[in-house]
Amino acid sequence: MSRHLRVPVADTVLDANDTEGSGPPVLLLNGGFATQRFWKEVVPLLSGRYRVVTFDGRARGKSGISSDYSFAGCLDDVHAVLAATGLNRPILAGWSYGAAIAVRYAARYPERVAGVVNIDGAMPLAPIDDALRDRIRKQFRSYAIPMKIMAALGLSSRMSAAQAAEMNIEYLDILTGFAVDYAQTQCPVACIKATGKHQGATEQEMKEARANLDVVIASNPNITAFATVPSNHRWVVAKHPDTIVAAVDAIASEVFHTTW
Repeated sequence: MSRHLRVPVADTVLDANDTEGSGPPVLLLNGGFATQRFWKEVVPLLSGRYRVVTFDGRARGKSGISSDYSFAGCLDDVHAVLAATGLNRPILAGWSYGAAIAVRYAARYPERVAGVVNIDGAMPLAPIDDALRDRIRKQFRSYAIPMKIMAALGLSSRMSAAQAAEMNIEYLDILTGFAVDYAQTQCPVACIKATGKHQGATEQEMKEARANLDVVIASNPNITAFATVPSNHRWVVAKHPDTIVAAVDAIASEVFHTTW
């Protein structure tokens, strides 16, 4: 039996779903402009063995719009959802932007997180320059109409193209110093890497970013390279739900001493 929740936070309300049950808790964290629907292949494989919670971020899916789409606001959303559902030390499984939220939350609140599954995200980057910032803003202006169509279908955010661009720029700036977050992470982190390109980056750029992740994996024994799967960045969750579930199982076995 599942439970639908509306979770107040800041100036808006988040849409969330909780499978309930007595299994180890798992909170799934979406990509930057994605919704709960991106986990539709994963949730059925976890349900029954885990208590699984999903939610839509601000202006995504069925959640309300907000005046704050910052990274800090996303961390506040995790606080709010954990409080509303009563999840105790969940495994945070995040894809892309959601992976960075998971790692930072675990680094800052180690007592609240049992483990992290990082799905092709949270890759430390070199500092970006103004030319790239301008390129991102131009790119999102060209996405304005497709974003509106995708939002109407419940598949993307309802923020403006300008807001989306600034959110993306802030994210890249945050990743510049993300090696510090990994150094502070005390719980087990299982990393799943894809092999292909990202909508906003070439295959070579993604290869270099994933190589940066290898550096932090080598520097912290809590962080492991769980799997590399043949997929571009966008489709890794849909194409490889079994690998994601296997990573959750591996974390659960380590921290909850659960075997399947």
